[in-house]
Amino acid sequence: MLSVVVPVYNEQKNIEELVRRIEKALINIEYEIVFIDDSIDDTPQIIKNIAIKDEKVKFKHRGNKTGLSSAVIEGFEIAKGDIIAVMDGDLQHPPEILYEMSKAIYEGADIVVPSRFIPGGDDGGLNLFRKLISAGARYMAKVLLKKVRKFSDPTSGIFMFRREVIKEKKLCNIGWKILMEILVIGEYYVSVEIPYKFCNRNFGKSKMSLKVQIEYIFHLLSLINRSKEDKRFYCFCAVGLLGVLVDMSVFFLMGTIFPIVPVKADAIISASAAIVSNYIFNNLITWRDKFKNELKIKNELFNLKFVKYIVVCFTGIFIKFVALLIFYNLLKFNKYAGNFIGIFVASFSNYYMSKYYVFEVNEYENVKYRGSV
Repeated sequence: MLSVVVPVYNEQKNIEELVRRIEKALINIEYEIVFIDDSIDDTPQIIKNIAIKDEKVKFKHRGNKTGLSSAVIEGFEIAKGDIIAVMDGDLQHPPEILYEMSKAIYEGADIVVPSRFIPGGDDGGLNLFRKLISAGARYMAKVLLKKVRKFSDPTSGIFMFRREVIKEKKLCNIGWKILMEILVIGEYYVSVEIPYKFCNRNFGKSKMSLKVQIEYIFHLLSLINRSKEDKRFYCFCAVGLLGVLVDMSVFFLMGTIFPIVPVKADAIISASAAIVSNYIFNNLITWRDKFKNELKIKNELFNLKFVKYIVVCFTGIFIKFVALLIFYNLLKFNKYAGNFIGIFVASFSNYYMSKYYVFEVNEYENVKYRGSV
């Protein structure tokens, strides 16, 4: 069964039309509509009247409780379906698209995200200011969160997924973009985007506010902390910055304490100290889930993994110098810009070589591919 979860707040003029259009769109599909209502107008009474006549309509009025994400999560708990859809109650998400979304699910998709930004889609229901806010939020998420990047519209409020995507997952009710929570925390292997046209609001007013935007920032930070892959990358970067500090400190101390030692020797010693430091902290912090607690660090430093890490480090140095050669010598960039680009490219290469070659992370060991329903 398909459960359509609809969080609402003061949408009294939209409810009846929304129910009619959902019923028409899903005429040959077993479904239910679950309204989670935080309204202070006549919306609860309107939903109650509809629910009395239509057993497919269920609702919960939450009194003084508010919050879009918490409403949706509560809707998940009430929903009976093995397939769940989420959409707004203001008719800016056209109910007619539910049929195409369910079709994609029945053909094997784990999650379906309608998009305004692929051919056939349109975000015409937003004014210029809202478009700028939406674009800023969307690209912040795509930059910071890896699993979100392949989706063109990750801040959409309409989506559909199989319940097992969030099975045994603890969803956070921070903010207003519950889809991103599911994209980052959920387990899914077949995702589909379909175009849709975002409609103009006929009644009611937008719930957007400064508070909502601040909550979104905190939600992004929360997702980084709870996403193993993203947290690992940022820990790797932090360890790298610590390595720069170790390198510069040892280089300074060598020059101060042993002034007769050649600068090149100081540089080799300081770089070696940074490599050892980075390796230790990447074991203890970045890949602590792969680190075997029973091994002593001193033993860990001299096993094959450490040798592989040294190979990765020198490969990164080589990549950095090749990038510098290309951008500074050939393309005539400023030398500092060329060096920065080299560091940037080498950082990513070091991370992925460390991940797959040194620490041998297998992202796909538990993948289960699902067929059609």
